[in-house]
Amino acid sequence: MSKHWGTAITGYAGSTARQFGVGGADLGIPYDRGHFQPGRSGFVFGDTFTGDSQGSGAWLGSPILLFSPDLPDATTTFTATPGGAQATQALTYNHNADNGYGFEVTRIPNDAFVDPNGRTWLTYTSVHDWNAPNDRYGALFCALAYSDDDGDTWTDYAMVWPNDGSDGYDGWSPFMMQSFAGIGNNNGDGYLYVVSKEWGRIHNRGGPILMRVPWQQIASRADYEYWGYNGSAWQWGNLTPTPLFAGMGPIGELSVKNLAGTWVMSYFDVGGYCISTRTAPAIDRVWTGAKRQIYGAVPWWQFWVRSFPQLYGGYIHPRSTSPADVTLYVSQWNTTTNNPYWVMQFDGITP
Repeated sequence: MSKHWGTAITGYAGSTARQFGVGGADLGIPYDRGHFQPGRSGFVFGDTFTGDSQGSGAWLGSPILLFSPDLPDATTTFTATPGGAQATQALTYNHNADNGYGFEVTRIPNDAFVDPNGRTWLTYTSVHDWNAPNDRYGALFCALAYSDDDGDTWTDYAMVWPNDGSDGYDGWSPFMMQSFAGIGNNNGDGYLYVVSKEWGRIHNRGGPILMRVPWQQIASRADYEYWGYNGSAWQWGNLTPTPLFAGMGPIGELSVKNLAGTWVMSYFDVGGYCISTRTAPAIDRVWTGAKRQIYGAVPWWQFWVRSFPQLYGGYIHPRSTSPADVTLYVSQWNTTTNNPYWVMQFDGITP
């Protein structure tokens, strides 16, 4: 087993995030900052607190950014924040308020990447109601923000993917949780590929969907096209996307990355109570079956298998060693005691 198999990187007294005011933190999504500093990474967190448990100390907000110099196969440490000594909320908005779109509790990051021109992009979901029945209308919208100064300041786009039923999905829009899979389908075709799903972990229709857009047009919804089944074959240009995996059960957070020409997908498998992975030689080709990697629970007789109760997330580091040696970041939140509420590192994963 890898040296880093459940190594916590936030939410405990010795964490290197503490020097920046970060204690307990949600999600922990890595992205490549090599455009600004070769070999360096950024991390985006969701709701973050100065205390180590969920809700303790001051609420810093969401999203929060930290910078790291590490990997491959080193314990992730944090050495800087964008633009200052202490971590602060990246986006300018009010929690538990109407910011012009309807009531928002918070804004949760989904993914980030730096485009070839050096603009950092963030995709996030506005949470309307954490307790919405069956997740329906739990999310208000999914949106984009960008930074032209390595994460110091951010600009929100007015363009959003609404979850108000206007797109025909009746409160279960498949565009609510988006992962930036990468630019170029093994041949540098200039498209940014995005894998997306409905909000939440209860209602899913056959798994995530796939779309693409010329990366220079990322903020133009009219320029996105969908991968779908036309009744006899899969093709680009369908009017609506087709879920990638027919019959797939509910999933939570997902992450897709192109690692040296192999596309790797990771996600929280709700029914299996685990983090699972799949791979494909091209993002619009046949994916492998699900492979369970990190367990939330195991039968008592599998005493040799380590489990991590109340896990979720599962984000791929884009600078993982190889497609056969992937680093994932998985969250754990004990919702009874609110501690632990942290992000863990898992190396050496073979999808």
